Amino acid sequence: MPVFADTSSVDLISPARCTQSGGRLTRCAIPTQTLNATPFTSAVPLRTTVRRVMSGNCSTQYPLEVTLTPPGNAGTRYTFMSTAEVIVRDLDRALIPSMELRDSSSWTNVAAFNDTCRASLSITWNEVDVDSTAQAQAILQDLQNDLDAKVAQRDHLASLVEYSAAFDFMKTLANSFLVDLNNQTAYALHVQAQEAAPVIFTAAMGCNGALTDEESVILTNFYFVLGSLSDPTKYHHPDGSPKTLEELIGPQALPVIQKLSQLSQAGAKEQYQAQYQVAAQVAAAAQAKVALATTQLAPWLNP
Repeated sequence: MPVFADTSSVDLISPARCTQSGGRLTRCAIPTQTLNATPFTSAVPLRTTVRRVMSGNCSTQYPLEVTLTPPGNAGTRYTFMSTAEVIVRDLDRALIPSMELRDSSSWTNVAAFNDTCRASLSITWNEVDVDSTAQAQAILQDLQNDLDAKVAQRDHLASLVEYSAAFDFMKTLANSFLVDLNNQTAYALHVQAQEAAPVIFTAAMGCNGALTDEESVILTNFYFVLGSLSDPTKYHHPDGSPKTLEELIGPQALPVIQKLSQLSQAGAKEQYQAQYQVAAQVAAAAQAKVALATTQLAPWLNP
C-alpha cells in the first residue's frame, strides 16, 4: 500500500459536459459522482487538496460551484471558477476514502463559455497535513508520548503477572508474620523464598510504581533476610527461643508484604496475563505508528 498521496482528475467544463455549438459551450451538466481514493495506513493527520485546472477562455459572470462531501462529514463548497484551491479534511483529520462531488450551483445549465474553455479538478488525496518542521516534530512527539505511556502500562502489567506468580508465598508470609519460626516453618519459607526471589527482587528494584522508594528499600532488606532462613542461628534469640518474622525483619515489612499480596489476589494471575497480552498488542501498535509516522514525516524532519 502506498504511504503518500495519490492524485485524480475530474472533468467539469468541456465538450463532454456541455453542448458545443457556434463556438460556445452551453447547457453544461456536472453529474453527481463518488470519487474514490487509494486507501493506505497513516499514522499522521491528512488533508485532501482540490485544485482547479483551467485552460482556454473560461470567462463567465456566474459563480459556478461544486460541493465535496467525504463520508460522515459536512460538505465543503468550492466556487471553482474564482478560487484556486480548497482543502478538505476529515473531522479527525483521518484518511478520506472517498468524496461525493455534487453540482451545488443553479447557474451551471445557463452559463455559456467559449468553446476553448476546459475546467477540471485535480485532487491530491490524503497528503500529510503538515507545513513545517515544527509541526512534524510536534506530531511525532505526541505519538512518542503515547507510546511511552502504553509501554509503561504494558510493563506494569508484566510486573503484576510476576507478583501474582508469588501469590502463595506472599499469603504465607502475611499469615505467618507473627508466628514463631521453628525449623520446619523457617525451612519451608526459605524454600518458597528461593522460588519467589526473582519476583521479590524485581519488585524491590522498581516494580513500575507499585511501591514507593521507602517501600522498595524495606522489601530489599527483606529479600536479603530471607536468604538467611536456612541458618537456625539467624532466627533464634540468644536463649534459643525462636523469633518471629516481625522480630527478624521488623514490623515495617508487613504493610509492604500485604500490599504486594493484595496485588496478587486469587485468580488475578489469569486476569493480569490477559490484560498484559492486550497491553502488549497496544504497545506494539503504538510502536508501529511511531515508525510509520517517522517515514511519513521524513520530508519535514530531514529536509
